Amino acid sequence: MNKASFMRFSGICSVIAGILYLSIIIWSSTSLDELGSVASLIATVLLVFGLVGLYLRQMNAFGLFGFIVYVITTIGTVLWAGFMWVSTFVLPVLQERAPELAKGDPPGLANVGLQISLYIFFIGLLLFGILTAVKRVLPRWAGIILILAIILNFIPFTQVVAPLLLGISLIWLGICVSKGEYEESKGVI
Repeated sequence: MNKASFMRFSGICSVIAGILYLSIIIWSSTSLDELGSVASLIATVLLVFGLVGLYLRQMNAFGLFGFIVYVITTIGTVLWAGFMWVSTFVLPVLQERAPELAKGDPPGLANVGLQISLYIFFIGLLLFGILTAVKRVLPRWAGIILILAIILNFIPFTQVVAPLLLGISLIWLGICVSKGEYEESKGVI
């Protein structure tokens, strides 16, 4: 596979991840919430592949700090994918067979692991969005939308908007990467 083909693949993974994150809004408001868990798991796994292309497209502008941010973002995404796997396949079994274990926050060390995974995932994406917005190799506004998506996860009653913005950002960035285009003018906001 040559570089152009890989970048197309990576961009398409980002686009599909974005579409799946958008679909979470639909699934979570219906009785088909289990499909939302599956969509979120697949989206998070595809995001790992999408991040590679998003980083490679901006690698020269990102520098060493950007590489560190990419590594943190990838680790956070992989950790979050693990949590999504548990939510998709283990939690439903626990709810059926041991409902007292499935109520509320996970116990002890499981909760610590969940929080660490969540915060590494969010911090990585937040920093990745900031670098994307500042370096302007890919659309600045796509980076800003990514930043807003992460921030809104921590504001009550706005969590429904966060996956929408995350999806829009990933679709926009993925299209730019898959087409091999976009170099924003440094003087335009």
